[in-house]
Amino acid sequence: MVRVLLPVLVALLLVPPGPAYAARSADPGEPTPLTVRLVRLSPATIPVRGALTLAGTVRNTSGETWSAINVHPFLSATPMTTRDEVAAAAASDPATEVGTRLTEVGQFAPIGDLEPGASARFVIRLPVADLPVAGGSPGVYWIGVHALGQNADGRGNIGRARTFIPLVRGTRTSAVSLVVPARERVRRDSVGRLLDTTAWSETLGTQGRLRRIIDLLGTAGPAPANLLVDPAVLEAVESVAADNPALSFGTAEPDDEPTETPSGGPSDGPSGNQTSRSIRRLDATDRANASSWLSAVTRFAAAHSVLGLGYADPDTSALARRKPTMLARADRIAAATFARLGIGVTPTVAPPDGWLDDDALRAIPKGSTVLVSDHAAPRTRTQWRTTEDQGLIFTDAQAAQGGPGPTAPLDALALRQRILADASLRAQDGATSTMVVELPPDWDPGAAWRSARFFEGLDQPWLDLVGLGGTVDAGTPVLNVPLGYPATERKAEVGPLNVAAARQLIITGTTLHQILRTENQVEHQVSGIALTAVSQHARSDATTASSQVLVTDAALRGELEAVQVTGTDFVTLSGGSGTVAVTLVNGLDQPITAGVAPASVDSGVRIETPDPLTLAPGERAVLRLRANASSIGVHEVTLTPVSAAGLPLGTPLTFSLRTSQVGNLVWIVLIAAGVLLVVMIGRRVLRGVREHRWRGQ
Repeated sequence: MVRVLLPVLVALLLVPPGPAYAARSADPGEPTPLTVRLVRLSPATIPVRGALTLAGTVRNTSGETWSAINVHPFLSATPMTTRDEVAAAAASDPATEVGTRLTEVGQFAPIGDLEPGASARFVIRLPVADLPVAGGSPGVYWIGVHALGQNADGRGNIGRARTFIPLVRGTRTSAVSLVVPARERVRRDSVGRLLDTTAWSETLGTQGRLRRIIDLLGTAGPAPANLLVDPAVLEAVESVAADNPALSFGTAEPDDEPTETPSGGPSDGPSGNQTSRSIRRLDATDRANASSWLSAVTRFAAAHSVLGLGYADPDTSALARRKPTMLARADRIAAATFARLGIGVTPTVAPPDGWLDDDALRAIPKGSTVLVSDHAAPRTRTQWRTTEDQGLIFTDAQAAQGGPGPTAPLDALALRQRILADASLRAQDGATSTMVVELPPDWDPGAAWRSARFFEGLDQPWLDLVGLGGTVDAGTPVLNVPLGYPATERKAEVGPLNVAAARQLIITGTTLHQILRTENQVEHQVSGIALTAVSQHARSDATTASSQVLVTDAALRGELEAVQVTGTDFVTLSGGSGTVAVTLVNGLDQPITAGVAPASVDSGVRIETPDPLTLAPGERAVLRLRANASSIGVHEVTLTPVSAAGLPLGTPLTFSLRTSQVGNLVWIVLIAAGVLLVVMIGRRVLRGVREHRWRGQ
């Protein structure tokens, strides 16, 4: 039998309401016949001497031929001097004229003709003396290129790319900490295999998102950078590298008597066709890509800061209110995963959208690092301590929005230039706190990230890259005002059904771990699957997440059904006590330790059960249980197989127990008859003695 349990007001005293641009992203604008991409800007700031190099590509995305194409650079004449101006510029219409086009011979790159679908590269080298801002005021300037060409209708501006470039004067410095996430939704089927393997192969491939991220971080060299990672992602990649094995019930412990103990896991369960459609075989390239990605993460961790999320990226605000012990479990499983992989981390809570309920702080261990967003209202101070003694860091939402359209705002080059722009203005304003830029959970640096030379551009004399993590500084001031948590966020949290589904599977995994006499990771792996139901990722698809966990629980419960208690349906005791014989059966392919316990019994009956015993695969053991009844009648008794800790499992036995006092009555009659016989014999002896004496007289 399979048993499945189915289970306000924002107060930001230190933060004024965010400006209107806070939620806006770069506007790609109307499509143009030519798509221009700027892939390199070197140096990343306006130099004092030398030259400025712009490089990129032009692609004809129209259905007609464009000829005599020239790529002209442009720069703005006056700088932006506030971060609000930069943020508004990043969200502006790409068709807006924002700079002066340079048209002198030698200042532009001739491309020639492009057929439909064709592309060409360009490189423009501008001496500093030719720049219209040379010797200008410090601030952030527009820079970019226009592609001009002609078709049958004449000549026009048919493509553009633009970004920001700062001009820095003086010796003030700005500290920046970059937090790069390695986050991905992890889903597993009823037997523990990774789902969506095609997507995992792609993201770990040479042009995949996770591959680009770790390769980009590999170019940081000695520059401090921070990797924010979900340990469930690391174990998912391990699954890809190992050809996606199912959950294993382990191998026999050395001291176990059985000589042959298969190590297989559960058979294919109720997930059926959905599983087969979501999983494909992984080839050697897929496995090699996964292995090299894990190796790259390990190398990065040895030299840089790693911020470790709870396992499966749990919905901290929801679980702190509904099931805090589940947060503690996510932390324990995460710690075990990082330790096994040899990755030192700082335990971190970082909600993807930057919102955290104040009440959740009580459920987060002291000494952890908590990242929340400033929601585009930059703070004078970004690093605090909470009232619960965690490190609290406000990340910068403005800089994380990236650059202006039509370029993708978070391409490596666009993002780098936005970070430099905002950091330079903070330095100009004399800001002393670190600007912490946490990138979006689905960040992709883009196909041209190598050409951008991301970390090379961040190597500026006025910019200090710093790491995060470590112990909380006792000298850091405590933030005593609410973080603020909108009602919309609470409404989006994972609900009680997801929490109940996760709890049920955790119990099942714990039960399996307790009975198996093998070296295994069952509790760890099953708990990890359970936590996917209460992940941040589950917010957008709660029903699917909880359903998959319940299917897994049903499959594992089905495996536990192989541990059975068998016997007769009816037992009669001739007296008030006696022996009941039942058989405990191990139908699993692994050795187990299990016992039996009365799960349902009338108050008039007491069953004495022995200590749990170890059974080899397929072994049956007959148990003789002492039963005592205090009343006459028929009693229904259920005996259930249990783990050593008393957790119920497997298939129980229910039988009727008849008790009577016939045996006692027989003994009373026999005893009474015996007494009567002794009395009668005694009387005859006495009579004989008396008669003998009378005759003798």
